[in-house]
Amino acid sequence: MASPLPASLLCMAAIVLAAIPAESGIQPTAAGSYVDGLDALNEGRWRDAASAFTKALETAADNPDSLLARGVAATLAEDFSNALNDLQRAQRLGYRGREPELWLSVAEAMSGTVISPDHALGGGPRGVPSGPVVVLLPGHLAQGQDEYTTEYGSFILYELGQAYQDHRVAADKGGTKSPEMRQAMLKAGQLFAENNYRRPELASISTARAKQASDGNATPKNSMAHVARALAGAPGDPDTHYQAGKLWLEAGRPVSARKEFTIALTFKTDLSDAYLGRATAAARMGDEQRMAADLDIYKKLGGWFATRSARSAVESELSTHAVRGSADKYVNELQDAAASGKPLEHLVAIATSVHRAKGPQRLRYDELYQDRLRILDDAVRENPKNPDKLVDLATYFIEEAEVRGEKVEPRRALEPYRFQVSRKQELQRGIRIAEQALAMNPKHVGAMMQKAIALTGLGELNQADQLADQALNVSGSNPDALSLYARFRAMRANQMSNEAWNLRQERCTSSTSENRRSDGITEVVKKTSCIQPSQADLQRADQLDAAAAEFRRRARAAMEKAISVTKGTVEGLLLQADLALWDGKTDQAQGAFEQAVKLNPKSLVAQQRLVQHYARTGQLQQAEEQQLIFANLFQTTAAPLLRLTWRNTEKALWQAGKGSLARATRTDPEDARIPAYLGVIAEAEGKTEEAVAHYRAALALEEARLQLDEQKPEAGRVLGRDAFEFGLATQARFHLARRLQKTGSLQEALTHYQAVLDYEKRMSSGFESREMFNALWPDQQPEGGALVVGPTNAATLVAEAHLQTGKILSAMGKHDESIEHLRTAAMFGPLKMADRPKLGDGYGHTNFGGVAGVPAQEAQILLAKELIAKGDAQGARAVLFEAGNGAPDHLRKEINDINMAMLRLPPPPYHDPYADTKEEQVRIEELKSQQERRLREQTERNTQQQAQRDRTLARRAVAGLPPLATVVPSLVGRWKMVPDNPSAQERRLTIGRDSRYTLVTPGDGSTRSGTAYLQGKRQGRRNTTDPSNGQILLYDDQSGQVGSMWFELTGDGAVQLTGASGTRYTTTRE
Repeated sequence: MASPLPASLLCMAAIVLAAIPAESGIQPTAAGSYVDGLDALNEGRWRDAASAFTKALETAADNPDSLLARGVAATLAEDFSNALNDLQRAQRLGYRGREPELWLSVAEAMSGTVISPDHALGGGPRGVPSGPVVVLLPGHLAQGQDEYTTEYGSFILYELGQAYQDHRVAADKGGTKSPEMRQAMLKAGQLFAENNYRRPELASISTARAKQASDGNATPKNSMAHVARALAGAPGDPDTHYQAGKLWLEAGRPVSARKEFTIALTFKTDLSDAYLGRATAAARMGDEQRMAADLDIYKKLGGWFATRSARSAVESELSTHAVRGSADKYVNELQDAAASGKPLEHLVAIATSVHRAKGPQRLRYDELYQDRLRILDDAVRENPKNPDKLVDLATYFIEEAEVRGEKVEPRRALEPYRFQVSRKQELQRGIRIAEQALAMNPKHVGAMMQKAIALTGLGELNQADQLADQALNVSGSNPDALSLYARFRAMRANQMSNEAWNLRQERCTSSTSENRRSDGITEVVKKTSCIQPSQADLQRADQLDAAAAEFRRRARAAMEKAISVTKGTVEGLLLQADLALWDGKTDQAQGAFEQAVKLNPKSLVAQQRLVQHYARTGQLQQAEEQQLIFANLFQTTAAPLLRLTWRNTEKALWQAGKGSLARATRTDPEDARIPAYLGVIAEAEGKTEEAVAHYRAALALEEARLQLDEQKPEAGRVLGRDAFEFGLATQARFHLARRLQKTGSLQEALTHYQAVLDYEKRMSSGFESREMFNALWPDQQPEGGALVVGPTNAATLVAEAHLQTGKILSAMGKHDESIEHLRTAAMFGPLKMADRPKLGDGYGHTNFGGVAGVPAQEAQILLAKELIAKGDAQGARAVLFEAGNGAPDHLRKEINDINMAMLRLPPPPYHDPYADTKEEQVRIEELKSQQERRLREQTERNTQQQAQRDRTLARRAVAGLPPLATVVPSLVGRWKMVPDNPSAQERRLTIGRDSRYTLVTPGDGSTRSGTAYLQGKRQGRRNTTDPSNGQILLYDDQSGQVGSMWFELTGDGAVQLTGASGTRYTTTRE
């Protein structure tokens, strides 16, 4: 639904919407111009983009999507008047979503033009702010919904709108023309363009562009960009998947190509060129069986490449890449080489042979599914009027709509074994095919029942029940029909019982938060909220139970009749098991399931029902063992054994874990998790060397797997890889590097961390938020108060590699390089969010999913220490942004120490960024310089005048002295003057009988000499020519200055002198 319009536009919007129905989507006639506009936006040609969108509007007038796009282009071109008009008009025309409102707010902030008075922030009368206009950006628009993601909304609102406003208003931001702002505007246009390239109505254009690019000289990256856009708009298009396979094959990525060719063939089983492509990919992987089968099908379909010489060209690829020998042989070689310390390159070569030897023997469910579809499709093509063939095809779609997959690590979602657009789409396709069969034979029971089963899966229960009853009435005593009806009723009853059970359960959710107390202590608070079933829930559960019982009552007769006619078959045994479960006889039901599996071990239905029974009755060990058998009927996997290993390691059952892993090696020797988990167990047992050997074997298997899909490294790197593909290899390198660091082998450890940094360069853009489940190993512990260990994102792993690289380089004395790596690690963490708030939406999406954890926080701390060492407290505070949130205790202590150290640094001078413009600052600096110059000149004049006054006073003092100086006989002689102030220096005073004196300071070597005049006081009856105290005036012949000193005769020939500063000197005659 469209977002609410501003109050001032409600009336007009109502009139427009009532009069003009909004056109949704891009019209075919306008698509070309619209895509041209997206191209211009993507390249930063914003005015050209606006022109192209104008052409689109000339073809399809009043299209709100094109108006929005032109408004975006005008905003980025800083044509704000037209931008505001287009964005408001897009809202009035009923654009379905909030994106026009988002861009309208951004345009207001960028331009300073306020559409609604409520949007203005600042002083002045309401709606008429004074000074630069500051617009309040509504944060809720950053939260994504169906039309855009939270990451996109956050970037547009804060990193474009808020940042532009800051550059416009604040004097010290560099202005709106700064390179940083221009780069943000370019990215905003690219994000908008990329979102809209992926429209379903533009998918055909992207596919055509991909074909043109692959036939021309375009780079693989550009070609793959077109393919990715087309697949986002039409994920079920076989031609686009075929183009993707071609591009991967040309880039030397045969594993990726093989998967895409298989998807293309799943949607179109007679796409002959895709069989040739998959045959070539299989040959490059060393899989002769797949290659030969696809070449035969290609020839049958009449492919032009089906000549003998052409076939030999594909087979020559096989001769280059195939290996001889069993996978077990190479696994043993790999284990021995890893234990003996062979170089990693040697291990990777052996691991490559493991993959190539096991590859042809692997079961791949996606290819088995496609092969079966091809056979069924061929049967329909050969007998298009036979409804049975159509029903067989419909049955396969409906039965396999529940996509199969696996999961090993905790919290991991199911990893599907094949590509699926949606379960709903496949059920609907099954219904359409069943309806085709019913059009040929309206009483075809199989078509009715399959349609009923599919309708049940889609939630159309009433229609499904009616159809099932109709099928039973038509079929009479047909055993197949009875069996289908009984299975349908059992399924419906079981569904109702399961729903009733869920409604009666207590629903609990847990959350963990941190509470920082006033005393600096941080408490981890975990809250668990439980909701008891409501009365309505319980009533609904009772109704479902009653309905399920009625279903079972009505179906029991049919069930019993079906069991009697299917006795001794797998179907009959499964019906017996269902009937036993209805009666609460679980042991009897289990016996029936086990008999069915024994009767036909390859029955997927029987195997799956037995697995489900074991799981529901709490027999987890048996469930995993049976799941291993079941899954390996269609997919080579050791996942059940790996899950058992996780449980065993959690309980420290090392021997049981090693037993499971030994079996896993025989099942799937290509899975690098097996040696990785063996290493974890060995390390827990204290067998360090054995653990290292296992880690090296795991790393070699992963490196070999990557190289198998990078046969042209340079071309393949350009296209990038999902970060997830590097998770296990990264964790293996971390385990090896940590061990090397402990033993002091820093250079070898550095090699592993730098290899991870090389992985970073090979990851696709936007890798930071990818959850790295395969980097989750059993030796890792829950964090932050969680009860179950969870995965880290790719940003955290990359930050860890940068952090450890920085530490090692620092230990090697390479401080400049170290700082760069630490800074890079820190920028993956909370610093990344310094300019915008953390936001999430109701879909679980956030704008901080790509923020790294503890490694980035530790890098922030190390950087802050460097800045504090330089006295930069302000820089340290900026670097420590949110570094303490969620940090472990040892890091929090370091942060507290840093905060205390910053308090001891002098505070930075306050600077008001809004005070003056740059020009004003220059003018003020000139005024300051002039004022300082005048003040300096005035000070110099005052100093000269004071010196002149001092000289005048000295002359007057000398003129007032008697022409002949008198001397106290007791003062005549050489005196050593010792001060009572430690800061004063010793002196030597010599007074002659002719009233001449010399004052020497040995510390600095200075000497003064001149005439000494006595101004004394007579005491008592002492000699009138020899006063006991008084003042000595010391005239300096050189400077003309007159100094003074007080004396006092203390007896025994001693004199105490007091200087003009108050320092007293004890004297002794020399």
